[in-house]
Amino acid sequence: MYDRVVNPSAQPLTGARMMRNHELLLSLLEEMSKNDFGRLTIPMTYGMDEQKQKRYHHVELLVDAGHAEWTSCKQEIARITNAGYDFLNAARSPANGEKAMAQFVELYNNGVSYARAAQAAVELVARAMGA
Repeated sequence: MYDRVVNPSAQPLTGARMMRNHELLLSLLEEMSKNDFGRLTIPMTYGMDEQKQKRYHHVELLVDAGHAEWTSCKQEIARITNAGYDFLNAARSPANGEKAMAQFVELYNNGVSYARAAQAAVELVARAMGA
């Protein structure tokens, strides 16, 4: 499935056929952030079951968005970036996280790229905090 900008009939972020699961993306960011070095080991091996393939694919999407980066040449270890921490903090903000995620999902479902929608969520929280 393509981004809604490319394919207007693409499924929204929610639904059985989605290719990108924002809760899984956030979960992976949280998993990385809980590690002392902000890393997640996720080896790509032949014959991986569907769940492991899905996790690996979502780490690749985080890398594409600039929220993580590969730290090994075999692409088995990913590290959360500052942009990843910013989005995670915005999404989990006690005061504004729900509003930030609602804006993120609305923007994404209306054709804005994941990275731009995430940045808009970060900016919404920053404005609300007076930054």
